[in-house]
Amino acid sequence: MHILSLTVDLVLAAYIGWEVLRFNGRYRRLKQDIANEDTQARTRLYYRALSFEWVSALLSLLALGFDWTKLNPEPLALSGSPMMQWLSANGSFGRGAVAGIASGIAFGTVGFVVARIRGNRRAAPPARSSPPWLRKVLPDFSALLPATMHERLLWSAVAVSAGVCEEIVFRGWLLATLHTPVGLAGTTLVAVAAVIFGLAHAYQRVTGILVTTVAGALFCLLYVKTGSLLTPILLHILIDLRFAVLPAPRLQKTQESYA
Repeated sequence: MHILSLTVDLVLAAYIGWEVLRFNGRYRRLKQDIANEDTQARTRLYYRALSFEWVSALLSLLALGFDWTKLNPEPLALSGSPMMQWLSANGSFGRGAVAGIASGIAFGTVGFVVARIRGNRRAAPPARSSPPWLRKVLPDFSALLPATMHERLLWSAVAVSAGVCEEIVFRGWLLATLHTPVGLAGTTLVAVAAVIFGLAHAYQRVTGILVTTVAGALFCLLYVKTGSLLTPILLHILIDLRFAVLPAPRLQKTQESYA
């Protein structure tokens, strides 16, 4: 059984790495397809994303022997690390973090909606393109955002799947694998897992990697603090699901949007 688990670990790691590399190319093609007015471009990518999420989650559970008790932070021994001891001394961390993230999601979503509505009402032409160096640094995921009702419904399925599956993979399986048999522990374990999660979003460029790395560390801390994947799953779903309610841009075919 140990050999089977280790084999699945290696297959899953290779599969995730391969899909992350392929997604970079797919995302570039998506922007080009949208610029060419391919109305099915996002739908195709959404279906590919759904396939990746669930295949990787099932492989993770297979590696764990479908033992749901292993989706528990206790064996990671993180509660005794200096970082978690400091957080334990601040007993309101879990509640405060959840409330803060939820409030940020709510206010951020409202701000996005208001800004998009105001932008759609303007008759002025689109703003001048940003400098190339700035576009290479800023997060880039706008081409993924849904524009039609069908895309919004499909994006909602992607958001829920990402919340469930990525938490199983990157918080459940990855932390357990990095701890045993790799042997990482404490702050190093959290940091390495967070960086891997950030690199899995490499298509979002440097800033996107940094943002998702921080998010990965926060999800890990919430996982350990609450003793369950449920809180990270729900927050992950909310973060992704908010984009389903954004109004579609009035002018979608612009050089800057799909550069």
